[in-house]
Amino acid sequence: MGSLSDRVFAFSFSFNSIIWLTLFFAPYTSAIHAAFDDRFIGARAYAMGGASSAVMKEVDGLLVNPASISSISAQQFSATMAMLHVGLSDETSITQNLIAYANSHSKRGAVGLLWKRLNVSQLYAENQVVLGASKSYRIGSGGSRQFSIGASGKLLNWETVPTLDANGAVLEDLPGRSQLSVDIGFVFRSSTNIPIALSVQNLNSPRVASSSSPANESLPVQTTLGIGLLGSKSVWGMDLVFSRNEIDIAVGLEYRLHGDMLFVRSGFRLENLAWGTNLTAGAGFSPRERMRIDYGFVLPNGGIQSTFGSHRFSIVYDF
Repeated sequence: MGSLSDRVFAFSFSFNSIIWLTLFFAPYTSAIHAAFDDRFIGARAYAMGGASSAVMKEVDGLLVNPASISSISAQQFSATMAMLHVGLSDETSITQNLIAYANSHSKRGAVGLLWKRLNVSQLYAENQVVLGASKSYRIGSGGSRQFSIGASGKLLNWETVPTLDANGAVLEDLPGRSQLSVDIGFVFRSSTNIPIALSVQNLNSPRVASSSSPANESLPVQTTLGIGLLGSKSVWGMDLVFSRNEIDIAVGLEYRLHGDMLFVRSGFRLENLAWGTNLTAGAGFSPRERMRIDYGFVLPNGGIQSTFGSHRFSIVYDF
């Protein structure tokens, strides 16, 4: 594992690399607001503030960093259900559902397929179907370092119900839109316990405005730089997210207890350095060696408030 001084040097080098890459990629972010903007995926990442690009080992990492699915040992199935902003004063119900599968092989690489749906009181819905692949390579003297590269294609679709007047007549029937988006991602491990990640989402800036709208509303290019520290009983991660000339910071921590049967997690997400902080927490339980049940909770201190927070439940099964 190397001496303590070697580990401190490796972490210092990794962190400095993050800062330099931050300065390089920051000018390439877009200033256009759009939909399909949700970085919180499964309950594990949710509880860790969304700081997952470097430490993700679940198939739903396809939506954050497609290179991360190389960390899956064999096959994995994941399902997630979420209730967002519970207790809104207008009784709006916002739910998310996610189902994903990945097959990973040490030599051939990994492939993954994911479906995700957001539903707002049966009035508005977003769907994402994602197909991605990743491959890892051993580099350096004796293959001591690992480099993973991944890419994914996302079919994005949104739809709304018609707007009716008091008599039930249709006032507006806004047609939705389906578009393809492309992501790429990388994970570099200079040592086994310090992964560094880079991912770029929406490379092609797909147009998501209604087909009948003259507006040219497109998804912004989103760049994420991440770093992690993997201990014998803990995982720490940090992500810097650049999008629309904004910078978000996400930090999360996971600690394992009782022979890796219990997991305690916490984190926070600072939106655009000033808008507000989302505090997160959660836990996980592994009743079997290859099965885990996770719960994640987010309490917003900025943006949407006066709710009972957002809740997410996941089941992850490796086989």
